[in-house]
Amino acid sequence: MTSTLVPRTNTLALVGFIASFMIPVVGIVLGVLARKQMDVSGESGRGLARAAVLIGILGTLFQAAFFIVWLMLFTSAVTQSGVAG
Repeated sequence: MTSTLVPRTNTLALVGFIASFMIPVVGIVLGVLARKQMDVSGESGRGLARAAVLIGILGTLFQAAFFIVWLMLFTSAVTQSGVAG
């Protein structure tokens, strides 16, 4: 019987992938750290780390765009209602 050892999946890559959906910046950081760890340890999970970084970047851009649009709408509503000065 032949047994093949499958390399362990890097924990930071998995956690970074999950975190990138909730807190994108954390996903980016953990994805980058996981890639550095995998270079040394030889663990698997490069795809998860790459996806964590990509989803984290896209999520961060989406959150920034959402905040800018929200801020513009908020300031527009405040100035039209006559509350500001």
